[in-house]
Amino acid sequence: MSDRKFYIGPMVEHSPAYSKRTLFVVGKQDLNKIVEYARENKATHVLLGADHSFEFDPKDNTHYWDLTIQSLLTRGFWVTLDYPAHVHEHVLKMLSNTVWTSRMFVPLLSIRIPKIQTSNINLSVKIDDTEAKTNPGRWCMHYHEVTDSNRFTDWIEYGNEYIITEEIIKIEEVTTTIETYVDTPVKIDPPPIQPARVSDTTVVKNDAELGLDPDAKSMLKGEPERVLDKLNISALDAAEAYADGAKVDPLGKEASKKAKK
Repeated sequence: MSDRKFYIGPMVEHSPAYSKRTLFVVGKQDLNKIVEYARENKATHVLLGADHSFEFDPKDNTHYWDLTIQSLLTRGFWVTLDYPAHVHEHVLKMLSNTVWTSRMFVPLLSIRIPKIQTSNINLSVKIDDTEAKTNPGRWCMHYHEVTDSNRFTDWIEYGNEYIITEEIIKIEEVTTTIETYVDTPVKIDPPPIQPARVSDTTVVKNDAELGLDPDAKSMLKGEPERVLDKLNISALDAAEAYADGAKVDPLGKEASKKAKK
């Protein structure tokens, strides 16, 4: 697994690119290959620096990361750069303003904290600043606040990816050539026509079609719905109460009876 360069799978970590079909890129790879594999596999999101492969080299004058990210953003891809938090100040200078201001760019700062649940019950995380005081202040959070269940991704949710290798591409090309010269045509039944889906405005938290588990532990919790049917007042009664100058919302929690005239 250590020699893989590209692999495809859903984005299971809860960043702004969560659930997108993703091309994971390990290390510095050729831009044309990245675009080719992303389009062939219908990936809308490219994650650079996968498998802890981002390395900052202050002597590198090729501007690889900046130019690659800009090119992918220009082509309409979402782009995540996964890098260690301690090099964030260098990455700030390394990437252009065009990248930092893009709505489709996700800087993913990795903070490695081993044994976080058994270190100490008072373990806290602080977002600090430099001596230049570029932030309005500091933020300090108990690790219980950081490890919110809505943002948790269990290890079992990883591993649904498949690796892209040159060998697979070559086999597909040979197969295509052989099928081209077959004397007897093979009849292939067209796929059944699927009925059109009715538009649904409900946000799917874990879409199974993207390879995500609908019942996964990391599934985002839905907003509680307010059931009006349980209120002891009808819409007509509410309208009458409004007309009579009700002082509170007739459909609110405090209004359980019909307003008196």
